[in-house]
Amino acid sequence: MATNHGTARGVKAPTRPLPKIDCIGVLRYGSAPMRTGPHRAPRRARVSLTLLMLLAALPACQQGKKDEAAAPATGAAPAPGETGEVIATYGGHKLTSGQVMRELERLPPPSRTYLAVPERKRQFIDNMIMNDLLFDEGHQAGYDRDPEIERQVEDLRKRLVVQRVMRQYQTPPTITDEQVKAYYDANPDIYSTTQIHASHILVKDEDTAKQIRDELRAHPEKFADLAKEKSIDTSTAQKGGDLGTFGQGRMVPDFERAAFALKPGEVSDVVKTQYGYHVIMVTERKEGERKPFDQVKEQIRATLRNKALQEQVQTHFDTLKKGADVKLNDDALARVNPPAAPPSPAQTTTSQGGH
Repeated sequence: MATNHGTARGVKAPTRPLPKIDCIGVLRYGSAPMRTGPHRAPRRARVSLTLLMLLAALPACQQGKKDEAAAPATGAAPAPGETGEVIATYGGHKLTSGQVMRELERLPPPSRTYLAVPERKRQFIDNMIMNDLLFDEGHQAGYDRDPEIERQVEDLRKRLVVQRVMRQYQTPPTITDEQVKAYYDANPDIYSTTQIHASHILVKDEDTAKQIRDELRAHPEKFADLAKEKSIDTSTAQKGGDLGTFGQGRMVPDFERAAFALKPGEVSDVVKTQYGYHVIMVTERKEGERKPFDQVKEQIRATLRNKALQEQVQTHFDTLKKGADVKLNDDALARVNPPAAPPSPAQTTTSQGGH
């Protein structure tokens, strides 16, 4: 719900990074000389170098050739990036300046600057070489044909393709000044210095939210207890759903619009956001002055743009599902339960301790 802090469920989560093919563990070898000896590098430098090695891991794993038989035939056009001077030869491989530049270009500018130091650049090359040699070792052992590795590669391929498709629907629509002004005029309670103290209960499905709403309208004093019992917002549930006092621009638009329309002690209707279904109650309200249009017009434009973009994506999702004739067997789904999570190291230690 909140858009700029981590105290509520609605915080927009960062894009979870894609799983990487697990060859990066070998990279720690490159920083070993920096951890020992009389000329030990500063901790920050050691950590930075390790991070750079991690950045290079996946490209290095992918660019290594399996064996000499896989090399281009004599006279064939060299593969992209394989032109330039030969920097190193090893085990039937040939590492060219073109290949090195291709990997360096994938790094962010600060990392490129860091690798300008000859010693660090040499370690970067060592890392590329070692990844090729270890890949060859794994290839000889048949690891590249391991079903689990093939599954992870296919999963990565699928994710990358989905990302490429999604780019088509991520172009934000143009929001005109007239649309911005109309929204400002139609929402006099929004974009003011008014502050409210509110609580919410967040659940996954609309029917549950409606039941909670009806119960709270009859017994508003139960709000905190129901929040502790039913809210999936773990950051606020144990506080009775309390979100504290906040002003405009702190919550997602649909939530904010409903919350600021409430009077103290009033329970909202069910409010749907991308995080689920909310029931809101305001306990305190401090009226303020409406902010001038020029002060908030770009904020309104961003709000309308984001909302239109979400609707654009959702419309395409709905079209895809309708065209695919999606049918969900709820009874079969109910019989599928995640396996129990293994105990954490702390739990294991406590159990072994007998306390």
